[in-house]
Amino acid sequence: MEINPSLNLSNEILPIVPQRWHYRLAEWISRLFSPPLVATVALAAIALADFSRAALAWAFLTLLLMILTPAGYLVYLHQRGQITDLDVYVRHQRTRPYLLSIGCSLVTFALLNTANAPYLLQIVAAAAIFQTSGLFAVNLKWKISAHTAATAGFSSLFFWVGGISALPVWLFIPVVAWSRVHLKRHTLYQTIAGSLWGVISFTLAFWLLQ
Repeated sequence: MEINPSLNLSNEILPIVPQRWHYRLAEWISRLFSPPLVATVALAAIALADFSRAALAWAFLTLLLMILTPAGYLVYLHQRGQITDLDVYVRHQRTRPYLLSIGCSLVTFALLNTANAPYLLQIVAAAAIFQTSGLFAVNLKWKISAHTAATAGFSSLFFWVGGISALPVWLFIPVVAWSRVHLKRHTLYQTIAGSLWGVISFTLAFWLLQ
């Protein structure tokens, strides 16, 4: 994980973990299941399942507005020395990225809903509003895992769509939780809270848009 050394972390110090194989494994799991990458894979799956030009176009627009824009903002903040790392370990540094993500999700959902875009893309955008708003609210006092929230959220999506056949996807949730706890990025309770909120946010989206 790339860390910006120019910041003074008075109260929250980035955890230093030994470079042993299991820590490297946890690092790779964290990278592979980062929220932007998980969302990108899910959007690709939705677009390919529909396999129409319209679905591909809407999925790309969703990717651009809701995933790439906030991710690009994180890179910008990191290059400017305003956040310590791209995972944004320090809690108070998460405020602006969360606010931008909420705004991007609102704009994306408004566009998708107004244009009657594919239903599952609307679900993803609505769930992103709930999920990121909840993460932002909790972040004011505490911190929960966005990694497990994203993994559990999209596992819920695949379950709603694929039924019991999608249950194996849920096995990724404890794996991601282990990686975050093992790297000392979150406590066990923070990963559990993230997982629960991920499921709740997608369930709310399905319930409201059914």
